[in-house]
Amino acid sequence: MFWAKPYDFETIPSLVGKTAIITGANAGIGKVCALEMARKGCHIIMGCRSKEKSEEAIAEIKEATGNSKVEFIQLDLMSLKSVKSFADTFKERYDKLDILINNAGIMMCPYGLSEDGIETQFATNHVAHFYLTIMLLPIMKKSDVFRIVTVSSLAHKFFLGSLDLQNVNNEKTYGRLTNYGKSKASNIMFTRELARRLEKAGIKNGYVNSNHPGVVQSGISRHVISMQSIWERIYHSFNISVENGALSQLYLATSPEVEEKGIKGQYYVPYGQPGYIIGIARSDAAAEELWEFTENLLKEKVPGYTGAGI
Repeated sequence: MFWAKPYDFETIPSLVGKTAIITGANAGIGKVCALEMARKGCHIIMGCRSKEKSEEAIAEIKEATGNSKVEFIQLDLMSLKSVKSFADTFKERYDKLDILINNAGIMMCPYGLSEDGIETQFATNHVAHFYLTIMLLPIMKKSDVFRIVTVSSLAHKFFLGSLDLQNVNNEKTYGRLTNYGKSKASNIMFTRELARRLEKAGIKNGYVNSNHPGVVQSGISRHVISMQSIWERIYHSFNISVENGALSQLYLATSPEVEEKGIKGQYYVPYGQPGYIIGIARSDAAAEELWEFTENLLKEKVPGYTGAGI
């Protein structure tokens, strides 16, 4: 799958008039997505934690593309309060959103809890992006066509059993790789369930998909490298560049084929090709269970949250 390239930067159509949010857009594959979409005229909103790093990236992108519509709104995915603040700020400033790329993530980090008391990989990779998407969905539905891309991983294949949601915060059962795989399976399951619910609600203008970017040379691998184990050697043996790693999500976010082929609720791999889901991520029942669990978790953690409404 790493050799054929049916999609590349030159294939990206004009995005003039489009507005996109990209989380984690100040580095790695998120920055490549921001750069190439800005090059095609898209209005880019970077949702990132570091203002300083984001402003540096924005200056680089503006200089490289000549596109002045590249902006920063602070977003810390380890804080549901920050997610709400980001979404509220965006909706105060803008009246449309065409593309949401849930790109940011953490990988195989030591055990820890988010500001809200949720295991960090599950909190960052799944719960925060679930909440962000739901908060932005009403404004996205107003667009003629909207796209949501959530970055998953082939690591969902390393985890095949139950998500064991009731023990999601249990330090005794925590494994760096296992819990990463659970969070990435959750990305796929959230995508599939959201696509199903939108279809059931008669919302036809949304194209919701997930992707594996490849084993990418970027900062997300810092915890893998720090382990100095067989996983580090395996990781490095399959590395691809951040430019190549950005292609599968750029395909889902921008290619006209997504609408032409009616690609919804799917999982894609490098470089813009259909992938194969295995294990619990294929289960419709488990996807619905994850949705309900996440909704209840948000109701517990976020004052006033009443649910997605779909």
